[in-house]
Amino acid sequence: MLKYSISTLLYLSKINIKDTIQNALKLHNNIDIRLTITIKDKDGKIIKYHKQHSHSFVANFLNSLAESFAQVTISNNNNIFSCVLTNGSSDYVWSNFSVNGPNGNDTYGIVIGTGTKTPTPSDFKLGNQITNGTGNGQMVYNAMSFNPSSGTVTISGNTSYIQITRTFQNQSGASITVTETGIIGQMYDISGAIQYALMIHDLLSSSITVPNLSILQITYTISITT
Repeated sequence: MLKYSISTLLYLSKINIKDTIQNALKLHNNIDIRLTITIKDKDGKIIKYHKQHSHSFVANFLNSLAESFAQVTISNNNNIFSCVLTNGSSDYVWSNFSVNGPNGNDTYGIVIGTGTKTPTPSDFKLGNQITNGTGNGQMVYNAMSFNPSSGTVTISGNTSYIQITRTFQNQSGASITVTETGIIGQMYDISGAIQYALMIHDLLSSSITVPNLSILQITYTISITT
């Protein structure tokens, strides 16, 4: 039995070919997102390294960007854009989103999962998110980190970039296979209530097995080239 559906296998084949051609010819979009995954065993030794392009900003991201461009506030909410929240409901949100998830928090920041469906613009959650914890199938979510942590973005030649990173520890007692990653943003709706919306959803081009007691590190590098 195939782990992925035929449509998903075709999707993964397409993004692998696209990545190979882009890397060879150094042809990338003005906005580029790279996903890097490292696994270290309990002794700190690197046992797996994986790198691919992120292809999957979802529609929520553009809605949030449009809200910022329109300068939406609670007192001036004529031009507001709706996001589909991680609970499946739609809401009008007005603030810039945060991904600065703290220790033990799986509601926002970089998240991981075991789903295998092809990402679509309408995705509002991972296919099957791994939750925070030490129980069966769970992993411990550590706090998000940022490079740079303050000041201005890093500039190298014609490219400026930021990196966001999160580590996860497998204390479940068994290996866990990760097949998808994403970024969830925290924001406020027009009533002032905190809400959560998926911004990026990526299916890994190859699954990542995380042995018990190992550390999984995921870094998104977002760059702009002029």
